[in-house]
Amino acid sequence: MFKKLLSIAFGTILFSSMFYNSAEASEQAGTMGQGYKKYIAQEGKQENKAGRQETMEEAAVRARENSVLDLSEWQGTLTSAQVKKLKSNYDFIILRAQYGSDYKDKTFATNSQLLDANNMKYGVYSYSMYEDPNDARVEARSLYNRAPNASFYVNDYEEDRVTSGDANESTVAWLDEMRKYSGNKKVLLYSYEDFMENNIAESVPSYDGLWLAAYQDTEPEREHVMWQYTDSYYSEELDQNVDANVLGPNVQTSWLLS
Repeated sequence: MFKKLLSIAFGTILFSSMFYNSAEASEQAGTMGQGYKKYIAQEGKQENKAGRQETMEEAAVRARENSVLDLSEWQGTLTSAQVKKLKSNYDFIILRAQYGSDYKDKTFATNSQLLDANNMKYGVYSYSMYEDPNDARVEARSLYNRAPNASFYVNDYEEDRVTSGDANESTVAWLDEMRKYSGNKKVLLYSYEDFMENNIAESVPSYDGLWLAAYQDTEPEREHVMWQYTDSYYSEELDQNVDANVLGPNVQTSWLLS
């Protein structure tokens, strides 16, 4: 993943504010963490200390060898030069492929083709909008069809839209449908702890692992295979702030990409 310490050698990272801009939320519908950021704003959570800057020591922890970025159309279309830089610093990245089953990320086709051309591995996620098990199966199938070359798949479920049956039932239906096509590739569930515990706790163990959103200074105690710790990590390669993650304790890249 990181083969050098990004951006910190040149400055420090400014963490996300505790308040989320609702206008931005509407503009960036279906991006990873959208539901979590609404939760932070509504509950008045201060997951990160506003205005706080990381020390060099803390930044080194962030940039350890299992860090990774996740991107959507809001980061724009990648260039070949950017992909080459990303590949020199990361073993893989993660792309949004769709929002529900109907909306395809505007940059996904171009960006995934560039990654394929440069032999860089990537995972994909779908921001889930399903209302029942049938919808869930359609969304999972659409994700696979749009990204058959992905190394792993993620059900980004952080807003409850289920109107028929139980959210756990639909979330397991998504997984079962994806398993029909994904073979031995890993299938993860992305969410934040409060939402997950109150809506889909029963379905979590069925997945290969939980990708947990928690914009805080210390690693979450809840078991996870990946931790999204900020949405404001400065990427030198892309010259903008992006989501950043680290693999969980004792989780190896080889496991996720196998």
